[in-house]
Amino acid sequence: MNLALGNLVNADRLEKVVLAKRVSRFLATTGHGEAEIDAASNIARALAQDLSIQVRETLSFELRLCRNIPHDLAARIVSDIDSVSGPFIEVTEALSDGQWAGLVPHLEEHAHLRLARRKDIGEQTAYALVANGSEQTAARVMANIEIRLTERVYDKTIDRFSSSELVLGEMSRRDDLALRIVERIIGLVSEDYKRILLSNYALPKEVVAEIVFKTQHETLWRQIAKAGPAQVHGYVVDLKREGRLSETLTLEMVERGSFQFLGSALAIEAGVTLGAVRAVLEQGDLREVLKLVYAAGFGRGGAQRICRVLKENQIAVRRSAVN
Repeated sequence: MNLALGNLVNADRLEKVVLAKRVSRFLATTGHGEAEIDAASNIARALAQDLSIQVRETLSFELRLCRNIPHDLAARIVSDIDSVSGPFIEVTEALSDGQWAGLVPHLEEHAHLRLARRKDIGEQTAYALVANGSEQTAARVMANIEIRLTERVYDKTIDRFSSSELVLGEMSRRDDLALRIVERIIGLVSEDYKRILLSNYALPKEVVAEIVFKTQHETLWRQIAKAGPAQVHGYVVDLKREGRLSETLTLEMVERGSFQFLGSALAIEAGVTLGAVRAVLEQGDLREVLKLVYAAGFGRGGAQRICRVLKENQIAVRRSAVN
């Protein structure tokens, strides 16, 4: 095959389109010498960078079924605009699972979406897509029922898109979820998707209730952990109004380290001001602390847990104050 890079300089677009077809067909066949393959690959590399979209589209389309093309050429094509890269991404077998995974962080969303539709993407590629892609990309991976996904992929998806009904909804429809993954998402999804999960995995109602309970607490803690005192108090007020402020919830929040939540809860439940609660806690008189906790309606066990946490955090509670 007599091809020369120098001929490309003065070639017009039509000539380059014809050349793209010829070089692609040459690379797709076997029985060529190493020097010829190198020469053809270099011409393909030059065409892949041509200013003409039509030339690049032709090269990409013609090379899409060619398995033996240099990695850098394949990477160049999949990094191009959608009209060039799309047809190639959807069918090429020139890239391994590991190579796709390495390219994903550097690709645009249109490439992610094309790749996520493939029926043969591997675990590394799927993980790279949900770790680097957009909400739309992750949802498309979850919707791709032709591929089997690992717990590692699911965990990463939940970590990144725990508030996305689009992503979690598509995940809920899958039939390959481990029970641990079902437990992670059942409290995060809407009632419609919850019914789908229950239908697919037949979880006992008491298990579902416990999962939802734990998930709600975890979601609340993520909000509490990054909120200021005024925000925390607002959350506690809202919880009280909604009938969700309980001794169990308060104890969990204080054991996680939110003394602001404890103060607000005690103030609201005991009917005193936040300032009065702070004064009691700062004074450290066990008798007064217990009075406040019992006034808030907490039981003896709850009072003991609160005192233990206060002591563990070096907040003095003086037993000597008790008669």
